[in-house]
Amino acid sequence: MDPSLIMNIYELELRPLTPIIVLSGIEGVINIDVLIRDREVCVVDFEKLPLEVIEKIASLKDISKVTSILLGHVEKLPCRIIAINNVGKVAFNKTVKLPQEHIIPGSTLKGYIRTALLYHILISKHLSGDILRKLINLMVKNPQDVASDLEIYAFKRERLKKQRGYIDVLQNLYISDPLVKESIEYSLDWLNVFEIRSLTTRTPRPLAQLLGIVFVNGLLKYKIVVTGISPEIDAREPQASLLKDIISKLNELLNTDLVNVLKFFGCELLNYELEVVKNFEILKDYREFLEKLRTKYCIEAGNCVIGRLGFMTGHMTKTIDLYLKKNYPDIYQDVKNYMSTKYRKVWDEATIKLVGSLDRLRGLGWCEICTKKLK
Repeated sequence: MDPSLIMNIYELELRPLTPIIVLSGIEGVINIDVLIRDREVCVVDFEKLPLEVIEKIASLKDISKVTSILLGHVEKLPCRIIAINNVGKVAFNKTVKLPQEHIIPGSTLKGYIRTALLYHILISKHLSGDILRKLINLMVKNPQDVASDLEIYAFKRERLKKQRGYIDVLQNLYISDPLVKESIEYSLDWLNVFEIRSLTTRTPRPLAQLLGIVFVNGLLKYKIVVTGISPEIDAREPQASLLKDIISKLNELLNTDLVNVLKFFGCELLNYELEVVKNFEILKDYREFLEKLRTKYCIEAGNCVIGRLGFMTGHMTKTIDLYLKKNYPDIYQDVKNYMSTKYRKVWDEATIKLVGSLDRLRGLGWCEICTKKLK
């Protein structure tokens, strides 16, 4: 091993507290590859179909009869995912959002950590509104580039002269996909989008409903490696000053308390969600659930923190909008107007995404994240 390389190694454990789904990009279809067997749902593994089923399908002259063959052998079909049916009967050919193979891949976790780190940097640097306005570019054509200058400020440094591009602090953060998956459980649930103002009624109707197979129970274990470089640089080295600055930037993660960064960001998200739901009687159970989470993860000490990630968790979890809304509402309003124009819909928390039935609604994506330093 290179003696100049510095390394911190962590084990991270993640458990769902409410249903989570990271989309695979593939949708299933009820009664074709997603079969309901009473209280159980089977996502069919077509690569392991019994020979008798394959032969019957192969002999068909009318391909529309494939479904009847599958339903006729429903108890024998191999499943790559088995889920609890929380929705009852579902219309034929209804599409279903399917989860990622790795359930929550390391890239999703790294994206969440990146947002938490950016939130932490903005809080600790106390940037003025004028500087933030310069770093948030609302003149770009692509809305994904709005915060590119802010990302450069927070995470990047220009490479040495004659080299192009930037070095990125996060290139020194490696997160594996789950190395261990224990006692994994899924359920088929309704993923609901409610207009917030509709929640004043006893029986609000969702603006939209999706079916999804969600991760509801179990444990995922990851390995995290944070690397750095020895800061000792020979002063006679060409571009020594610039090299020191680059190494100093690359080593920032080594000196960052990831647990506290994740705790602070997770608790900010939790407090915001509590503020959104606090006045709605229909969400009383969810509010009490969140208050218990706040006591456990935001008030009491421990190595486990609250997190929120995955599909339908809102842009507050994936952007710095919450920071702007709390600290610079005028800049937030400008960003909101720009995004609303670009995406042709209101860029704000006018809706809330909830999973389950009306008597037990929950926000998606809440999880417990526990870290242990190994080296």
